[in-house]
Amino acid sequence: MLPPSPSPLVAPRTRRGLLATLAVLLSCSTPTPPPEPPRVVLWAWERPEDLRFLARTGRPVSVAFLRATLALTETEVREHPRRQPLHVPPGTPLRATVRMETHPGASLAKYPPERLHALADRLATLARLPELTALQIDFDARASEYDAYVALLQALRQKLPPSMALSITGLASWCTPGSWLTHAPVDEVVPQLFRMGPEAPTWRARFARGLPAPCRGSVGLALDEWQAVPPGVSTLYVFNPRPWTPEAFTRAVAELHP
Repeated sequence: MLPPSPSPLVAPRTRRGLLATLAVLLSCSTPTPPPEPPRVVLWAWERPEDLRFLARTGRPVSVAFLRATLALTETEVREHPRRQPLHVPPGTPLRATVRMETHPGASLAKYPPERLHALADRLATLARLPELTALQIDFDARASEYDAYVALLQALRQKLPPSMALSITGLASWCTPGSWLTHAPVDEVVPQLFRMGPEAPTWRARFARGLPAPCRGSVGLALDEWQAVPPGVSTLYVFNPRPWTPEAFTRAVAELHP
């Protein structure tokens, strides 16, 4: 007959409790690393901008500059190219922003397919700069224009090279479940949390809890209506109503460090 097995030094139930305690201690001793600060993109609007100071900040920053404004009338599209100088450090990632505005009586919804394709051709042409990494459309589409805007973006997506990201700015009210944005063939939606009118407190409170679908990852803030960066933001666009300076840039990124 085999001799009896020696008694365990620790009872099984007690041993499980010790292991659980050890796991808790180990998790407490290894703090979770802080989240990475969001990437920063500065909007450079229609005015002289000298951003060469960015080379001295030691922080990677992209620039989304106003490339042109397209005025949509009932009969034509009038292009107003950027006329103000823009200076950036060599190697700065650039994104071209095209602003689209409708004249009274005009609507993107009234554009037949051939005119939408012609507009997509013009937008694609504005993206033909070798240093560009993305094309961004800034258009405050009305509800009656959603379908036409999606059709325009679909046509534009086919005309851009695969490596060119397609971005659009958006209204906070677009970022709701079931939004028409779910049909937009874009790589990024940038809800602008400024100039929102009387409903601003409501929308800011919603975004303070995190970015609602389908607006994930990016958001736009303005220096003169600053608020805390919502959780979950990976790319932060910053608008300055005045020319950018080192001091304004420092203020914009002051709270982004983890």
